[in-house]
Amino acid sequence: MGHVGSSKDGTKAGMATAMMDIDDDDDDLGDLDPTNAEILEEFGGEDAFRYHCKKFSMLFFEEYGLISHQINSFNHYVEAGLQRTFDGFGDLVVTPGFDPSKKGDNEHYRYATVQFGKVKLEKPMFWGGDANAQEFKMLPRHARLQRMTYASKMKIVVKVQVYVPKKVRSDKFKTGKEEFLDKEILKEDEREIIIGRLPVMVKSDLCWMKGEKDDCEFDHGGYFLIKGAEKTFIAQEQLYLKRLWVLKSPCWMIAYKSQMKRNRMVIKLVGNSKNEEGENGDMFLTVYFLSVEVPVWVLFFALGVTSDKDVVDLIGCDSDDVRIQNILLASVRDADEKCGAFRRGRNAVQYLEKCVKSVQFPPSESIQECLEMYVFPGISGLNRKARFLAYMVKGLLLAYTGRRKCDNRDDYRNKRLELAGELLDRELKVHIAHARKRMSKALQRDLYGDRDVRPIEHYLDASIITNGLQRAFSTGAWSHPYKRMERISGVVANVGRTNPLQTIAELRRTRQQVQYTGKVGDARYPHPSHWGKVCFISTPDGENCGLVKNMAVTGLVSTDVSNASQSILPTLLDCGMEELVNDVSTHLGNKDKVFLNGDWVGVCPDSRLFVAELRSRRRKNELPHQVEVKRDQSQHEVRIYSDAGRILRPLLVVGNLLKIKRFKSDRYTFQTLLEEGVIELIGPEEEEDCCTAWGVQYLFGKEGKRSVKYTHCELDVSFLLGLSCSLVPFANHDHARRVLYQSQKHSSQAIGFSTLNPNIRVDTLSHQLHYPQRPLFQTMTSDCLGKPAYPLGRSKIPPKAEFYNGQNAIVAVNVHLGYNQEDSLVMNRASLQRGMFRSEHIRSYKSEIENKESSEKKRKPEDIVNFGKLQSKIGRVDSLDDDGFPYVGANLQSGDIIIGRCAESGADNSVKLKHTEKGYVQKVVLSSNDEGKNFAFVSLRQVRSPVLGDKFSSMHGQKGVLGFLECQENFPFTRQGIVPDIVINPHAFPSRQTPGQLLEAALGKGIACGGKLRHATPFSTPSVDAITDQLHRAGFSRWGNERVYNGRTGEMVRSLIFMGPTFYQRLHHMSEDKVKFRNTGPVHPLTRQPVADRKRFGGIKFGEMERDCLIAHGASANLYERLFTLSDSSQIHICRQCQNVSNVILRPVSGGRKVRGPYCRHCESADDIVVAHVPYGAKLLCQELFSMGINLKFETQLC
Repeated sequence: MGHVGSSKDGTKAGMATAMMDIDDDDDDLGDLDPTNAEILEEFGGEDAFRYHCKKFSMLFFEEYGLISHQINSFNHYVEAGLQRTFDGFGDLVVTPGFDPSKKGDNEHYRYATVQFGKVKLEKPMFWGGDANAQEFKMLPRHARLQRMTYASKMKIVVKVQVYVPKKVRSDKFKTGKEEFLDKEILKEDEREIIIGRLPVMVKSDLCWMKGEKDDCEFDHGGYFLIKGAEKTFIAQEQLYLKRLWVLKSPCWMIAYKSQMKRNRMVIKLVGNSKNEEGENGDMFLTVYFLSVEVPVWVLFFALGVTSDKDVVDLIGCDSDDVRIQNILLASVRDADEKCGAFRRGRNAVQYLEKCVKSVQFPPSESIQECLEMYVFPGISGLNRKARFLAYMVKGLLLAYTGRRKCDNRDDYRNKRLELAGELLDRELKVHIAHARKRMSKALQRDLYGDRDVRPIEHYLDASIITNGLQRAFSTGAWSHPYKRMERISGVVANVGRTNPLQTIAELRRTRQQVQYTGKVGDARYPHPSHWGKVCFISTPDGENCGLVKNMAVTGLVSTDVSNASQSILPTLLDCGMEELVNDVSTHLGNKDKVFLNGDWVGVCPDSRLFVAELRSRRRKNELPHQVEVKRDQSQHEVRIYSDAGRILRPLLVVGNLLKIKRFKSDRYTFQTLLEEGVIELIGPEEEEDCCTAWGVQYLFGKEGKRSVKYTHCELDVSFLLGLSCSLVPFANHDHARRVLYQSQKHSSQAIGFSTLNPNIRVDTLSHQLHYPQRPLFQTMTSDCLGKPAYPLGRSKIPPKAEFYNGQNAIVAVNVHLGYNQEDSLVMNRASLQRGMFRSEHIRSYKSEIENKESSEKKRKPEDIVNFGKLQSKIGRVDSLDDDGFPYVGANLQSGDIIIGRCAESGADNSVKLKHTEKGYVQKVVLSSNDEGKNFAFVSLRQVRSPVLGDKFSSMHGQKGVLGFLECQENFPFTRQGIVPDIVINPHAFPSRQTPGQLLEAALGKGIACGGKLRHATPFSTPSVDAITDQLHRAGFSRWGNERVYNGRTGEMVRSLIFMGPTFYQRLHHMSEDKVKFRNTGPVHPLTRQPVADRKRFGGIKFGEMERDCLIAHGASANLYERLFTLSDSSQIHICRQCQNVSNVILRPVSGGRKVRGPYCRHCESADDIVVAHVPYGAKLLCQELFSMGINLKFETQLC
């Protein structure tokens, strides 16, 4: 329960110690502090130590996976958070809808109270319909195929009381009141009802797939299914509100922030109103709370302080500092001016009450209750609250005098990540409040007169919560964290399925919401606190640059420890903490303050021993592993955190490393390592106290000597990067921009094998590579996550998702006939014919009709639409069967009907393939959903071999398009007869600064020849000398250059060519999806200009810059054709005498005949009229101006 919940079964953690045997010695090796030489000797050298680090990393990913933070947050919310959400609303009192005072006696009017009780969640089920009158298990694949929401029913116990208030007389000497109101209960009802449906996260505890055999091994869960679409949460970065914030703009202030407005408190340092700095340069303190600003001295006395000396002692600042003395004296003077007798009796409380009650919306509670409830709600006792207020004042004065830093909003210790638990809680509260309000109004009507109060389900509409959550997921508009009635975007995203890496990367994304994307200060820049928690390279370009981040590979997000204060406080007292006294006279001396989740809970005489004892207990599993302990020597504080949303990461504890040798068996889990203190999870604030070695070479130095006393060690330096970056070989040799391109763009666009269950999925668009390969090189991350090359010992690791999507190609760096200029590639035609980079492109088409049986609306018979074959005028129906669907394997071309639909009236509502769409029918799915609609899916498959214009990329951001397909016999070949698959231009390397690709090719060449050196992990890559030596031993040139022969002439090429196997990716940008051509085609009915859409056979956008290019080339005829002939050529008739537009009309002529032709109504003549060729847009403008009473005249010249 104490560890960050893993995505595995919880029982596994408890069995960890049972699986292995440990020596009975209980001596804590952390206290012995062994030397480096001893540790290194025990491990058997650096290689053995690296092997253990790799094994620990594999155990970490086996325990937590990559998306456990999403699943754990949802599980924690289902277990405890959902009940807290309903409990937070309290009892709802429904009053009569009219004024009882007008009717005299109060006893005839009924009131009602509604109380929410225990909440229960069922696993997702769906109703089988009237024919099968029972509920069936709903699996995620059912929700996908049937376009349903994967959700579980929320059942809640609701208690309703209907009563009449009665005045009862009592003995005043016993009760203190002469009479009081009592309830005469008329009706009481308690029942369990369905209050709505909560979307269920796939692979969570509520999901049927938890612990079952997966449909797809690549599917790790962590997303929701809303009407068949896969949606996931993007972790939201929010400021940590329980910390005191010291700010110096717009003025010096210290703030106690809270989501509830009434809990906020701000102490400001302000100047005298007569002068900006006061008359004598004095500034004084005021406190802002409950919408009023009062002198801070008055609030101290309202909280129980009895003298000015006690206030100064509580603040405890250095009394020798003249600036602080002046501020305190000015604050006393300010209090005396505003409330002269605040030191006597209850005058301070009365002054506060007068100020609070004078605001526009005063609180209903008394001032004493306000002080208890709204001033520091986490601290009990007014005197303790006074101490905390004094601590706030001291912090502000220290910051003003330069002895304390202002807080940084961008520091990760000041932030928390909001995941499924917090986001669902926020959204659900909005809809529960809406449902309660509607229920109150409906119930109010039945409290009149003699009406009967019906069961509560008649008043509580469950569809409000169900539809509200569905709407929020579908539109992505989520409720604002603290602004009511406002919604924000960027919380929910569709899960991308191009390849498994894109899916996982999207689930590990974080986002920082800013009000204006223009001015956000330093929020976009990397911060030192990102180290190891957030990838400092991968971020999108554009307006979200630096605001959308990716979590580091080993980053975990903490969950809230249940009843944290109750379980942790006794341990803190055992470790030497003294509880905070509830008075203002006791002097704390030099004792350090102890804070638990922002609340001051006690003091400790020696913070160093106290923190050491706490960390020792955490490593012995006596404290939850996710508890974070920070010792702040400068502020004399110990801060302890056990809340949710902190990013934790695993680090090796140097003092406990030798415990590994005490394990008698190799069969141990990551949970065992945590319980034994070999590894601990470190948070962002505690990491400031750690001295962490980057790796084994830094930890032990040369010959086991070191100058720095390290406390922790990284598992691997590449784990500082995000998932996409840590898979890039030799990433530390490349320019950061190129690594960013690969990790953020190309890795998510690379065509791979996205799912293993395509037969039970219907995706709108999907790509599949026919022959995906693993790269020759390996990285630490790929070894820990992917399929191992060799099983480790006897325990075989099950196959996991492959995060590399591409193929190994022989790449030569050369110029080939000028066809690979400017990032173009020349490819071997024979390689492509053998299947290199061949992929499948599958597009699905959907159509739906109303279900006859379940449709509630009564429609006219002629409006009912059904699937069926009908001889259509809009397209060919040759491939359709009688049911309106094509047979599997049918070859459909653009213009064909793919789904036949016809109305009873004979109207044709068929779905037609648009321009450029074609393929073979892969599968036909007919289904229905829970909304009473039947729908059909038809998937079309195209096999696509690379053609000119298709986009490719290496792992180093070197993207290029295919510029030429060369026959194999014309390519240069080596002595062994090796012909390159791809030829890349050498000019791609110098300006891009990507020597990592050359190192990858050299290393790959050595691996292909049987070399043992095969790791290209960032920051721990082999040296260039080691790579070249491996090549040299294999019989190749040390620098990877080869002697080649011209394929056309057979002559030896003078220059040596660099050649080697490189991992290339095919991206989903294909010329077949983008190619656009048109002579003439459909036009817009109003302007008669070509329509815009490519699939509607629309026109090509031809702007000013394109026009300038054609003018520069002198291609005036081409320009005339593009902009006029093929666009909206038209003609108008102009009278040369009056220069007005003439109309073509049917007019009578002599002899009783009628002729049709141009005629000028102004001149009343048909003579001297000429035809002018103009764009139809100009003619339309002339007509629209004429309709407004503006006439245009045209000067014409014969040419």
